[in-house]
Amino acid sequence: MKNYVRAQVMVGLGLMTFLFNACETTEQKEERLAKNQCGSCHAFPEPSLLRKGTWEQGVLSQMRFRMGFEDLTVLADLSEGDMPIVLHSRPATPMISEADFEAIKNYYLRNAPDSLTIPAPDRVDTLRQFEAHAVRLPIANRGMVTMIRMDSSRNELFVGDRFSNLYQLDHNFTVQDSFKLASPPSHMIFRNGDDPLLSLMGIMNPNDQSKGQLVSLQKKSHHHSVLIDSLKRPVSAEYVDLDNDKIKDFVVCAFGNYTGALLAFKSRADGTHQMTVLSPTPGARNVIIRDVDKNGLPDVVALMSQGDERIVVFYNYGNFTFRQTTLLRFSPVYGSSYFEINDFNNDGHFDILYTNGDNADYSSIFKPYHGVRLFLNNGKNNFDESWFYPLHGASQVRSYDYDQDGDLDFGVISYFPDFEKQPERGFVYFENKDGKFIPSVTGLALEGHWITMEATDIDHDGDCDIILGALNLNFGGKIPGDILSRWQTHQTSLLYLENTLK
Repeated sequence: MKNYVRAQVMVGLGLMTFLFNACETTEQKEERLAKNQCGSCHAFPEPSLLRKGTWEQGVLSQMRFRMGFEDLTVLADLSEGDMPIVLHSRPATPMISEADFEAIKNYYLRNAPDSLTIPAPDRVDTLRQFEAHAVRLPIANRGMVTMIRMDSSRNELFVGDRFSNLYQLDHNFTVQDSFKLASPPSHMIFRNGDDPLLSLMGIMNPNDQSKGQLVSLQKKSHHHSVLIDSLKRPVSAEYVDLDNDKIKDFVVCAFGNYTGALLAFKSRADGTHQMTVLSPTPGARNVIIRDVDKNGLPDVVALMSQGDERIVVFYNYGNFTFRQTTLLRFSPVYGSSYFEINDFNNDGHFDILYTNGDNADYSSIFKPYHGVRLFLNNGKNNFDESWFYPLHGASQVRSYDYDQDGDLDFGVISYFPDFEKQPERGFVYFENKDGKFIPSVTGLALEGHWITMEATDIDHDGDCDIILGALNLNFGGKIPGDILSRWQTHQTSLLYLENTLK
């Protein structure tokens, strides 16, 4: 009897599905296919987010390739080393039929606008609290910075470059020492009494090869020993005891490109490391360690980009077991680039400060939704956007009480500003005035193409300064010639924003 009823139900459902599909218009079918397929792996991207030409010439061909269809254009862009890795990561056969893909394509091209409406930029103040100084380092490869990190305990500033060099500077930006590394550095961790740790990218440009490393730098001997090898373009790492065994472990953002992962490594007493995959997807950008659920174990809060863009928390249940919960999810064309957590409204709960502006992908046009956002916590780790400031190419943020008035201000860099109309917005400082964030800029932002930043009291006068690092490359060929000439002539590596509060 039960089997008979089940069979009748299945027949009924099949009939309903047939009748529903039969009654669909062509437009309704295209929309259904688009939402089902394009919302299955990441947040559904509305057609209005990109102009028609960008969908057709960039994003849809990438989507087609990633769904298992052959695309000679995409294949031609892959290096010999990346080719087998990328091809292996795709479905063995197309995920949908050719007809269904064409229906999805028609949906986007029919509903996408011919152009995006970009609001006129607001008027901003001139930066007053900080005095800007362009720093030209006495090194061979100026304007090729990949990393800035300050060791406050030793008053040492470290600057890494694209050519696999690491420089140690004093508070006057005088080079005190230099080190040759295996590949360009992306992140540095300082350990009391122990050698510092470095994330080395292997290959800096987008790639899927496992050539990155986590190394320990022996400063006295100028050597570095490999702790963890075969990482896919690691861009950040954290050093923390995840299982309360008194031995610190590692969390590594192996950003990759088509492939990659967020990884945790248990450190064993014999010096080896056991890997746990927290997320098997590429695009891990940065992580923050915090005991979110207050169970005595540090949890991992991470920003994931490269497709399924989201901020997630990996709740730690001990013995390297984790449960993943998504806090915020964004469209795959948002270009998530960085985040911080801090209590902005002093209610005892952490809020999220987030930037999105990565524009080195398949839709490199100005987007009105690029910028910096503040999401406030309702006390139950549900987050609502309370503030948004549009900023083309926003790429990193550092929050601090820079004016020491009891609230949090922040600075934001952009690697993809509008160099023709708003080139000074490569750096924007936001002063918190009674919960309103007031932007200001400096003309010296034109001195470089800012890719990284550090917030530290480098001059030891009791207030926090900001240091920007320049990677002066002309991605996309969209930077005006006069700005390129300025970079080549001045060869600025750092912009020192000296806090004049004290």
